Amino acid sequence: MAVDAAAHALRAAGVDAAPGADVVSFSVDGVSHSLGIEPVAYCTGQRARELVATGARPRFVVSEKITADGRTVLSDAGWSWLDRRGRLHLRAPGVRIDVEVPSDLQVREAVRPDRVITGRSGLTIAYWLCQHPGASLSPTKDAPSLALAPSTVSTTVRRLSAAGLVDDSGAAVLPELFWELASAWRPERTWLLAVPEPPPRSGRDEQAPGWRRTGTSAALAYGAPIVATAGEPVELYVVGPVEISIAVREFGAAKPGQGVATIAVPPVSAVVAADRTLPLVGGWPAAPILTVALDLALDRARGREVLESWSTPDAVWR
Repeated sequence: MAVDAAAHALRAAGVDAAPGADVVSFSVDGVSHSLGIEPVAYCTGQRARELVATGARPRFVVSEKITADGRTVLSDAGWSWLDRRGRLHLRAPGVRIDVEVPSDLQVREAVRPDRVITGRSGLTIAYWLCQHPGASLSPTKDAPSLALAPSTVSTTVRRLSAAGLVDDSGAAVLPELFWELASAWRPERTWLLAVPEPPPRSGRDEQAPGWRRTGTSAALAYGAPIVATAGEPVELYVVGPVEISIAVREFGAAKPGQGVATIAVPPVSAVVAADRTLPLVGGWPAAPILTVALDLALDRARGREVLESWSTPDAVWR
């Protein structure tokens, strides 16, 4: 829970603290304090202003990431906050602490006692909403194209709405939903000893699902401010698990981190869906820009720095 994350961070900073129901209690110089916890998936400056504007007494925001603007807004308002990447700001009467804390305090999991996005249905719906900003899903109309039951669509959207990740119209609350989806985005990659050859341009059927390239090269194709380094593996998504087995037999399996290419079945089928608009990267169609951004978000340091400065019309991550 978020209160546990806050208590972990406070203790790491040398403050005696204990989690409560929805508050964290702590003691500094023999004086006891308590702050209500405000869990936020991704705290931008705008989100911080909305929290402060509620008129509530200063609280303690626990977030996957707090932007520089968000930190300033919260700090100026006298609110405490924990950026799960490793920064704690604590404010209370007579108390002001602003320190780095270890980022491996189990905060990532503690913030989410129950993950909002779970299973194929949760990933599929969250991905669709991020891919279609401002649009909402119709359980009866859209369920068949998503290969989900209408009841599953309704239940999943209600769950997202309860978490504040979908607005009253059913559209995604961005970038919060993107970052929640990123926390659940876990493709399982298989390493190969050799790089598969891309299909001949003339033989590529753009009306059918197919392999897609992701990683640094794909991000560069979309204009991301990133530098490719020599020796980076070719990262590919395949349509299904059978193709992984075939590729391993043909190109050889390598130990993780020791091969020249990786392949994976994507968390959602939309990644490999037919699309004539995708740019070619080394002969391979690139994965959709949303997929490439989600893969970058897996790198909690370099990748997320790239996303902070990557501005495109499709930038649902900012």
